[in-house]
Amino acid sequence: MTLNAFLLILISVFMHAAWNFISRASRPSISFFWQAETFGLFLLLPFVFVAKIPWGELPLTFWLCFIGSSFFESVYCIGLSKSYKKIDISIAYPLMRALPVLLVAIITSVFHIGKSLNFWATAGMAVVAAGCFVLPQKSLKEFDFKHFLRSICGPVMLAAIGTTGYTITDSMALNKLLEYSASSSFVTTCIYFFMIKSGICVCLLPVVFGIREERNDLFNKCLKTLNPYLVGIFTGIAYLLVLWAMGMVSNVSYLQAFRQLSLPLGVAMGIIFLHEKFTVPKVIGVLMIVIGLVLTVC
Repeated sequence: MTLNAFLLILISVFMHAAWNFISRASRPSISFFWQAETFGLFLLLPFVFVAKIPWGELPLTFWLCFIGSSFFESVYCIGLSKSYKKIDISIAYPLMRALPVLLVAIITSVFHIGKSLNFWATAGMAVVAAGCFVLPQKSLKEFDFKHFLRSICGPVMLAAIGTTGYTITDSMALNKLLEYSASSSFVTTCIYFFMIKSGICVCLLPVVFGIREERNDLFNKCLKTLNPYLVGIFTGIAYLLVLWAMGMVSNVSYLQAFRQLSLPLGVAMGIIFLHEKFTVPKVIGVLMIVIGLVLTVC
């Protein structure tokens, strides 16, 4: 990995942890993320005018994957909102980053999508799974599985299912779009990013304006603070930096491994700035998750 690629990923890591920190500190509603995605949509609008994509020639599979991704992205936003309203970022953030790795691997293995898992990937996922269970525990002496299922697993799993779904559908849709696009891969990816944000805004629209609580939160809180706009900016920049760095590495696995630096950073920000509890299981759980994720990309 080149120095430039490392610096880009490092900035991206801070951006990713920062927008999650801002979201958690805001106790976000679904309207909060709808506003953030809408603002990010307008930031990507210039790419629409330079893209060279034969929209009428795109196959049905692309559109089905795009619709599926928009749905799963919306599920992710809803799960993220519910998680950050109830759960510490030092617990929710690592779990939401780690669980999709397990789910994606399981689904792709069952349906034979991509190459099969090697020994290190399987071992890494086992370590991740163990770390996810250890992380939210109050003590290493007393493991409360019911607390994990009742208070934590529900909203976090919703976000993880959303991430899993859009990860798989995005991969299939973007690869298909790149086949037909006459624009550069960077511009094409930005256009797809624009499409996804559009899909999220449309899918969440009935929720935001159809539920009184969400509608009131939008007009009485979200529109009066800068936080949703900052999240919209940070999410876009973080993802674009990752795309830029992809062209500077010999193996994308290195990139994925370094991105996991955001996990301990997110935990540290929650403990230091939001005064969340510092516990031994959190430290051990995060270390296990990071080590496991690195093993899965080796």
